[in-house]
Amino acid sequence: MADGLSPADKAAVTCSSGELAEFLAFLRKENETTNLVSSKAAEPEELVSRHLLDSLLGLSLLPPLSPASLHLLDIGSGGGFPALPLLIVRRDLAGTLVESTGKKCAFLANVCRRLMLTAEVVNARFPDSFEMKGPARYDVLTSRAVHSAGRLVRAARPLLAPSARALLWTTEPLFPEAVRQSGARRSSFRFAPGADRRGIAILEGFT
Repeated sequence: MADGLSPADKAAVTCSSGELAEFLAFLRKENETTNLVSSKAAEPEELVSRHLLDSLLGLSLLPPLSPASLHLLDIGSGGGFPALPLLIVRRDLAGTLVESTGKKCAFLANVCRRLMLTAEVVNARFPDSFEMKGPARYDVLTSRAVHSAGRLVRAARPLLAPSARALLWTTEPLFPEAVRQSGARRSSFRFAPGADRRGIAILEGFT
């Protein structure tokens, strides 16, 4: 499971392996009655290699560990990837998980309670029914396989701190359009190990 992770990230993941395993086991159980991920994605090997590891690749792209809480905004949280694995390993993160489907929100909230994660689950469609007022408070924005993710990043810009970074789990062919839609001034793309298309778009410079 540690392929593609730095030594420090591997150590952090090892320390959190029990909680990560509990999350995956609970997801597979709940997926029998709630459509959190596809039946193929719920297979143990696929769940670990394609979904969990892909999420954990974002660890090296997060802000450094901080004594103060860092704030993460995850849009379209679905079955919890990538936000929940990141919150499990990085306990200094305070997450806001935005999901429009009520049953998925109930699952996310249950996982957060079970694993004592610092997170709020918001049942909303971003940005239409999400509270957009308030200070620029998020240090990192994450989103995985969400349609028009670049547009969502642009809509979220009033909520992002000056040094914030957006991480989009997407494919290399969709990367240029996401950059254009987001209005980010700096961008790069990091491929997942062994993938020829799949990876993480890194967007910065929103002020």
